[in-house]
Amino acid sequence: MEDSVQRKMEQFYEGTAGPPLRVLPIGGLGEIGMNCMLVGHYDRYILIDAGVMFPDYDELGVQKIIPDTTFIKKWSHKIEAVVITHGHEDHIGALPWVIPALDSHTPIYASSFTMELIKKRLKENGILVPSRLKVFKIRRRFKAGPFEIEPLRVTHSIPDCCGLVLRCADGTILHTGDWKIDESPLDGKTFDRQFLEELSKEGVTLMMSDSTNVLSPGRTVSESAVADALSRHISGAKGRIITTQFASNIHRLGSIKAAADVTGRKLVFIGMSLRTYLDAAWKDGKAPIDPSTLVKAEDIDAYAPKDLIIVTTGSQAEPRAALNLASYGSSHSFKLNKEDVILYSAKVIPGNESRVMKMLNRISEIGSTIVMGKNEGLHTSGHGYRGELEEVLQIVKPQHFLPIHGELLFLKEHELLGKSTGIRHTTVIKNGEMLGVSHLRNRRVLSNGFSSLGKENLQLMYSDGDKAFGTSTELCVDERLRIASDGIIVVSMEILRPQKIDGMVENTLKGKIKITTRCLWLDKGKLLDTLHKAAHATLSSCPVNCPLAHMERTVSEVLRKTVRKYSGKRPEVIAIALENPAGVLSDELNEKLSGNYNAGFALPTLRKVVDGHPRRGPPNKMKAEDDDDDAEPERFLPVEDSSISSPDYTERLTPNTDDSDELEEHEPEVRSDGTASNGDDSEVTGSQPKSSKPKRNKWKPEEVKKLIKMRGDLHSRFQVVKGRMALWEEISTSLLEDGITRSPAQCKSLWASLVQKYEESKNEKRSHKSWPYFEDMNKVLSDFEATATT
Repeated sequence: MEDSVQRKMEQFYEGTAGPPLRVLPIGGLGEIGMNCMLVGHYDRYILIDAGVMFPDYDELGVQKIIPDTTFIKKWSHKIEAVVITHGHEDHIGALPWVIPALDSHTPIYASSFTMELIKKRLKENGILVPSRLKVFKIRRRFKAGPFEIEPLRVTHSIPDCCGLVLRCADGTILHTGDWKIDESPLDGKTFDRQFLEELSKEGVTLMMSDSTNVLSPGRTVSESAVADALSRHISGAKGRIITTQFASNIHRLGSIKAAADVTGRKLVFIGMSLRTYLDAAWKDGKAPIDPSTLVKAEDIDAYAPKDLIIVTTGSQAEPRAALNLASYGSSHSFKLNKEDVILYSAKVIPGNESRVMKMLNRISEIGSTIVMGKNEGLHTSGHGYRGELEEVLQIVKPQHFLPIHGELLFLKEHELLGKSTGIRHTTVIKNGEMLGVSHLRNRRVLSNGFSSLGKENLQLMYSDGDKAFGTSTELCVDERLRIASDGIIVVSMEILRPQKIDGMVENTLKGKIKITTRCLWLDKGKLLDTLHKAAHATLSSCPVNCPLAHMERTVSEVLRKTVRKYSGKRPEVIAIALENPAGVLSDELNEKLSGNYNAGFALPTLRKVVDGHPRRGPPNKMKAEDDDDDAEPERFLPVEDSSISSPDYTERLTPNTDDSDELEEHEPEVRSDGTASNGDDSEVTGSQPKSSKPKRNKWKPEEVKKLIKMRGDLHSRFQVVKGRMALWEEISTSLLEDGITRSPAQCKSLWASLVQKYEESKNEKRSHKSWPYFEDMNKVLSDFEATATT
């Protein structure tokens, strides 16, 4: 954020400086849903609504999008009350996340029906505190935060919907909520024009109004007209009738009930949300239907089809909704047939067109009759059309006008409509932009009472419908889409370091590779074969002493490029490299453990000292077991070791005082002077160019001595612990604390080589002095041998 903006934010966010009235939308501007807005007088605020927004098709695994609760928590000391305009999800759905972010004593105000819905929601989430819930009544003023608030009755598609008039010493704000002008509502509670006329005479500093249907010309149809259309279609139907509509439209349910009474049909409700809203209305005394009179879903077969009306959820083809399941034939409550008449009494919400059409296609294939469309008169909007918006602007005549609740296009168009009615000061802002407003004492002045007070960088919060909640990064929303689009590859590699075979040392890495894919076109297995070849080739090209992380990174990059070249996709690649401990032991020791050659030293004592798992040998040799950690030393008989006298091995053990007193990192073979070699190093003559291989991280003498001491200290534990690799990990960790970075496998391998060299040096007095680690090893191993033979 720019310093100038930050300074301006600090200047206006705190104290009494700047415009007295302040508006900060947290959601609902530039989008449909997630309505949530802070309105304040200087530095004291109330929060109007706390709704959710439903995800787009590309936000996989997300059920709800929620306003920035981290910002709300940061400002919780400034928010003195929450006021709810009505009970739709885009106005109350985020309360289970918003309320915990507020101070524990912040009150929540709502009308009686809306409060019943809120109570149920908070109880389900275990955060219901009845003392915080305050019920208000229309036209009854109450104090909340810095404002005296007076609710205004408006008509909408849910009972008890209201606008809010906020009064304070520095001006009056009108927040309309969601509204339309219904001249003949079913409950008889009409839009309160008279109140708006009185308010206009009083003077309105700022008006904020619903912009949803600003692009729709004319005026909305009354809910009474929809009731007539439903009655007409229900009366004319011969078979079973199935209706679907928004569950929250209690007035619409009343119209269906009236038609059912006229035709002598019984009602069945299928869908949890229908019962949720009906039960809340019943508790508040606003339900047009007694829930106890409904036929239970399991009793449907007891009635003739012509005697039933099934009211279902699923107008938007929600995956688990009743009508959508029935279209698949997978509903446990009812089965569709060709005699059914489906009355689609709802609007297809933008973004849901494709899945709704697919559902209707499935129903048509079954043969059921579908009645829908504007010409059938089965639905009307709960948001005012352009003619109604213009009428209210002309009635109120506010000093300032701020369009809310809608896409940016809608907000811009509503602003132009406000200007056309003679309002001089209009503006459009986005979520996170704070707007300051000052009351104009003289309407004829040209000065603008709007002030921009900076911008807060808000972030959307996501819920997967269960426990997961956080930002898009925390829920990996982008990664989910990328995997769904381009697939994922998981490659596991068991790394085998170079071994000596038939007297020759391999110079390449080998490994056992397993590749698993998801959401990826494999071209009948051809791509999988290509990936295996690429992984093996890449692994063999890695330096023999390279870290596992380097192998993982290199193989991942190659496989990603391979798929991109093959199919144009860019899959997510997860490579996991694990080192086989047996693959890093010295060559001679591996041969000893396999039982394939004769040892020239006392193996009974050495067997436990080495701590290596034996390889399986011929049946007539010693029995090899993967879990022989508890084996007794007497099980391993001494054998002749003829390989020790081989020229190659003898040469490597010959003292060489010119060599460095260091030990290499991988598969060290201990020389007589204390250095350790990988075994694949080749001497460079004067005529040969020096190797271009990178310098390896060698064991230093002091590091070797620390390893010997640590291994000696843990000897008793090595005798009884079965999973000995954990003890090598403990030694590796202890070395790391001393600034020595060695893997458990490297520590184990070096120890095995040290044991070998010690056994060779015991019988040669000259080696006692020339090998710098003899005394340290003798102190440790002689004690071990004495213990083992006692």
